Amino acid sequence: ATIVFITRLLVARGKRVLLTSYTHSAVDNLICKLMDSGVTSGDYYPNPVVRVGRESSTHANVHRLLAHNIACEAESANSSQSSQSFTRPNADYLHNVLSSARVVGVSALTAPRSPLLAGQKFDVVIVDEAGQISQPAILGAIMAADSFVLVGDHMQLPPLVVSEVADQAGKY
Repeated sequence: ATIVFITRLLVARGKRVLLTSYTHSAVDNLICKLMDSGVTSGDYYPNPVVRVGRESSTHANVHRLLAHNIACEAESANSSQSSQSFTRPNADYLHNVLSSARVVGVSALTAPRSPLLAGQKFDVVIVDEAGQISQPAILGAIMAADSFVLVGDHMQLPPLVVSEVADQAGKY
């Protein structure tokens, strides 16, 4: 609830926000709460909230907010052949969808690798469940803005590290 409130406040002040977390489900939970709060209605921006990811790794409730789906819908709407539906949107439509978004949700590991986010700048990056993510894994996402907020609590599980060397070093 706090992250949604802060995000709504930042958007109301004209800021762009990148919402991220280690897991897709945490990002989707934030997006769903933003949807419930009315941020996705698009009063001032055509697509105020956009989710970067694949349908196979996102919650069904956010599929309509996936950048790919919004771009396909926009391209179909602007096509001279109204009966044609697009399954692969034009790069310009994808760029326009991302550039016009006030809030973009993406997992922390996808953020630096996604060509959709290349060159995109945000005013603030908010990292949910920051206690569960290692510092190197979040660097790519927080480089997209000058300011970032790490949200987590002392009772969260620590980062998952799969490494025999790290396991051995941690037993001292």
